[in-house]
Amino acid sequence: MDLLGKRVALVTGASRGIGRAIAVELAREGADVVVNYTHSDDKAGAVGQEIEELGRRALVVKADVSRLDEVESMRKRVLKEFDGVDILVNNAGVHYHIKSWDMKEAEWRRVLGVNLDGVFFCSKVFSPEMREKKWGRIISISSIVGFTGTDHEAHYGASKAAVVGLTKSLALELAHYNITVNAIAPGWIETDMTAGTTHEEMKKALELVPLGRIGQPRDIAYVAAFLASDKASYITGQTVHVNGGEAMF
Repeated sequence: MDLLGKRVALVTGASRGIGRAIAVELAREGADVVVNYTHSDDKAGAVGQEIEELGRRALVVKADVSRLDEVESMRKRVLKEFDGVDILVNNAGVHYHIKSWDMKEAEWRRVLGVNLDGVFFCSKVFSPEMREKKWGRIISISSIVGFTGTDHEAHYGASKAAVVGLTKSLALELAHYNITVNAIAPGWIETDMTAGTTHEEMKKALELVPLGRIGQPRDIAYVAAFLASDKASYITGQTVHVNGGEAMF
């Protein structure tokens, strides 16, 4: 039985990695999916095709979530095809491996713009139909480094910690409308973002993971599908850690 009962989902940054896995998993569970992306037309189109092969509708939309005008234009595109969005997954993210003292202002602002502003803009722009229907799910991808910090990506760590605070505030604002707002904090996940990790860095990182393996995008997708479903209707304002036990509080 489909978990998502023909809901409409929007996944930002869905052309690859975790975003792609989430978009496909939501479709597998019965949702029609809006595939948002910024750069790769071919990869985004392939995700849309995979969703349609699962028997669901797909809409592929190019938009930079750090720009409010582009997010608003994306909403107009969505409303031409669907009666709003029921499930919003704020997944789009960027990072630069760099020390804080070498970081340029543009690098700081780009990471905060996509990773934090994008979550706020999409949540703001796509919530009206959720509020009207008195049903909605907003799921944002944070990171373990939002809790532990990082010695080479202060902008990334700051943005992911802020997502947790934003998630709690939005959960309080939107609870009256039967909209739940939660976050997922991945640990080490095998994606393009971690592809440049050296063998020594990976070995050191895995020593901190009790389960002893790097995570896969599907590990995050399964949790997102659960949080998007009615089975998670009494969960809001929470951050689910999916990191093999690396973060235990």
